[in-house]
Amino acid sequence: MSALAQLGSALVSVCHPTSLLFMIAGVAIGIVFGSIPGLSASMAVALMLPLTFSMEASLGMNTLVAVYIGGISGGLISAILLNMPGTASSIATTFDGYPMAQRGEAMRALGIGIVFSFLGSLFSFFILSFFAPMLADVALKFTPVENFGICFFALTMVAILSSGKMVKGLLAGMLGLVFAMVGMAPIDGTPRFTFGSTELMAGFNQLSTLIGIFAVADILKSAESMNAKGIYTV
Repeated sequence: MSALAQLGSALVSVCHPTSLLFMIAGVAIGIVFGSIPGLSASMAVALMLPLTFSMEASLGMNTLVAVYIGGISGGLISAILLNMPGTASSIATTFDGYPMAQRGEAMRALGIGIVFSFLGSLFSFFILSFFAPMLADVALKFTPVENFGICFFALTMVAILSSGKMVKGLLAGMLGLVFAMVGMAPIDGTPRFTFGSTELMAGFNQLSTLIGIFAVADILKSAESMNAKGIYTV
């Protein structure tokens, strides 16, 4: 079967009324999971997996993909309204979305986030459908030199995002490297900074770390401002 025939068969399965109904339900469930800090799209998919086990392969996969997409998109809700990223991919949303919510533009920020999340999903589906084999060939040709270049580029983003506050940016970048160093080394599997604890062998969970950095700090700031206004006393 050619690639176009496979793509056509996939589109037919997606456009089936039953599939559309389950996909709508999956997106709704995913949004609920993504909008709650501490839960994640991966957790939503794991919980939905037993429910889709008895379905047809195409219907089950469509439902799980819808749950995952809804979970990733739902993370922007708490990021905009509470400055707490519901998912790791919603960190950047807190930079612009939360200030808009503080100015009374929460609905506008949510609308922009949802629309562009939808457009981004369509674009990624298009790229994955037509260019995935070519991208895989390029990725398989990566050597340690290219991997080092990617890591170096990621570190340069710290300098770009820290313009005007370079000291704070470098300290935050160093803190991120410290968190990333905990766990088993990806090359030789040597435990690093686990202090004999088996629970640290896999390192820090990314979402839990981000919630601790963003959510706890914002809660303490809110509590401090409320106490200063005399709303409550400790």
